[in-house]
Amino acid sequence: MQHKDAELDPETESTYECFECGTVVRAAAPDACPECGAEMRNRRTPIE
Repeated sequence: MQHKDAELDPETESTYECFECGTVVRAAAPDACPECGAEMRNRRTPIE
């Protein structure tokens, strides 16, 4: 069985969470948190 990576489409909305305040938004690659301006992470991307 062969695994393939899913194609990344930056225009597809996904759930993002703020590293600082915990705000959660559904958007297509936000630049910064709308509440505090900190970095956002895609919740579908695992943190290692």
